[in-house]
Formats: sequence, C-alpha cells, structure tokens
Amino acid sequence: MSYLRLLPIILLTALLLSGCVEREVAGPVAVEEAGVPAEPGLWNPDGVIAEGEYSGYALLIGPEGLGYPGGDLEVFWRTDDEHLYMALRGETTGWLAIGFYPREWKKGGDVVIGRVNGRDAVVEDQYIIDFFGPHIPDVELSGTDDILEFGGLEKGGVTVIEFRRRLDTGDEFDRAITPGEDLPIIWSISRSEDLKQIHDVARAEGMLRLGEETAGPSATAPLSAAQLQGMAFILEEERMARDLYLELYKTTRLPIFLDVARSEETHIASILTLMKRRGLSAPPEAPGVYADETLQKIYEDLLSGADGPVVALGAAAQVEEASVHDLRKEIEGALEPDLISVYGGLMVGSEKHLRTFVRALEERGGEYNPMILSQEEFDRIVRY
Repeated sequence: MSYLRLLPIILLTALLLSGCVEREVAGPVAVEEAGVPAEPGLWNPDGVIAEGEYSGYALLIGPEGLGYPGGDLEVFWRTDDEHLYMALRGETTGWLAIGFYPREWKKGGDVVIGRVNGRDAVVEDQYIIDFFGPHIPDVELSGTDDILEFGGLEKGGVTVIEFRRRLDTGDEFDRAITPGEDLPIIWSISRSEDLKQIHDVARAEGMLRLGEETAGPSATAPLSAAQLQGMAFILEEERMARDLYLELYKTTRLPIFLDVARSEETHIASILTLMKRRGLSAPPEAPGVYADETLQKIYEDLLSGADGPVVALGAAAQVEEASVHDLRKEIEGALEPDLISVYGGLMVGSEKHLRTFVRALEERGGEYNPMILSQEEFDRIVRY
C-alpha cells in the first residue's frame, strides 16, 4: 500500500504543521583495435569498454519531448580504495557529462564533462554554481582539476569517454564519493563539441547503485502485473503533483511551484518514454482528473485546504515525501536497468523537491516534520 494513499488520514495534521593533485596528461585516443587490457580487469582509458574493465553498469534514459529528441547514456564504473574509474557512452559526436551530488536543481553538481575530436579527447572537472547553471571548470573557481587520467573514442556517431579521479579529492568543488552507497547524479548529452554549449540531445536525473555489481547490459524482461500497476500509479502521482503545483502557483504566486511543476513535466516525460520503449500505451490525461480515487481525493483536499503560502508549501512537501517513499518501494527488488534508471532519477528529483519545499517553508517561519519517512532519512535528504 502506497503511503500516499494514507494521506487522507493524516492530511489535517499535515496542513496544520507549520588539496591539489597533479594531473596526468592523456595520450592520443586509441584506435579501434585497442581496448583489450594486458591483464584481466586492468583499466585502460582508451575509449573502448573491455571485458573485466568495470564492475558496475547503469542505463540512463533521457526522455523524449520538452524540446529534446531524447537518448541514452550508458555508465560503467568500478572503485578501489582510493579511486573511481568511470566510462560514459552515448550516441553523439558532441559532449557527454555527468554530475555527482546536485543539491538543489543542478546547483552544487560536481561535473565531469568530455568530448572527442579526431584523435584528441578533452575531459574537464567542473562545478555548477547556480540552480540551473552554468557549469564552470573548478580551476576558474580557485579549485583544482582532479581528473587524473582520461581518454576517449568517437566512432560511428557514438562517443565514449573514460576517466579516473580520487574518491575524495579534497577540493571544495568536489564531493567525496563513498563506494557501496547510492550516488545521486544529473547527466546530459549535447550535439556540440563546445563544452560551454548547452545540452540539446538528452538530460535527466539519475542514481548509480555503487554497491551493486552489474558489468553490462542485460535483456529486458517482461514486467509483472505488480510492476505494471506500480508504473501506472507513479505516472498518475507525478501528474497529480504537477497539476497541484500549477494550481498552487495561481493562488500563491510563489515561483517555486511553477519551477517544480516544470520539473514534474520532465518526470512525466521519463515515464512515458519508458512506457513507449516497453510497448505500453499511456492512459489519457486531463488536469485534475485521476483514475486512482485516492489520488483524486488527495488532490482535491490539498488544493482546498492550502490556505496561504505556508500551508501550501507544507502540503507540497508531504506530496514529495510520499513520492520518495513510493519510488523507493518500486526500486526495491527491481532488476530491470530501465526501471532502476527511470525510478532512480525520479527519486533523486523528488528528494530535491522535498528539500526545496522544506527550505522555502522554513524561510517563512514554518516547520515541517516527516510523517512517512524516518527522521533519520528525512534529515539525510533535507540537510544534504
């Protein structure tokens, strides 16, 4: 049972709650025949993913729509006691980028971005300074470039970049990465080779499960009835959140509701892209109308009870808290890379939304106490 389905029981209570590392210079990009390590499992930044080179894998799905054609980013990784080894592979002749630990929207993202031109690979250590950019090289912010080794290869419209960095670089513009933990990320793909140009192919949020070993892609298995039911509910949950925030924006004129509603559009597009690839038809939609009766009641009750900005922000925070719980439930036990990719990205986004709503509430003198998540989990998300 989704915790969001319990909201009518607790709704009234909810609404009343008020170092410097020397960089190693990369050599020329390896040719096609490269990519076979001299020893099994030996890492070689030549732009070719070799057997045994990585232990972890994720397929990240960039949604279609909202001005983007969409596309996938494959991520391979492994760690040792000191380093992260990673490869990014995507269909483009432009750049690929991944950002670790974004705090609010894109702000605070520790970015690695790279492209390949001819036989030359360029990979930079960057940092996102504001909610929606830009990303700037760490060295221009008085930080350090902590990419120790890198390489890449572009062939047939597919680009691969590989890099190595320390798990904890000591740079204030980097985040320490802990093996065995889930790693929240943002990522993007561009057609342009200019690293300062905006992404125009695909972008999304995501989560890498560093504690799991999955060396490469696996076959897509049919979804169970429970998974199909869960997907339908998550889609409606995201639609309800978007519709609610658009209505709350009309009554409060707080830009935060409009910003998060736009983000929910990306979440909805992610689920629709997943359904399309699975050969599933999306149900029709009408703003404020939901097939799930509980979601319908929650929408109506929250909208009618949101009297003023403080109460509205508290209601929105509870929707996002429930969303985090529901998405985690769908991820638990899932083996399908596409489900893990999409749901993981949505969960990262919902955590950021929760963080944003709670901070906006506190700035207005309000207070929010978790009703679904444990206090420890809530603090981990909000005090991030």
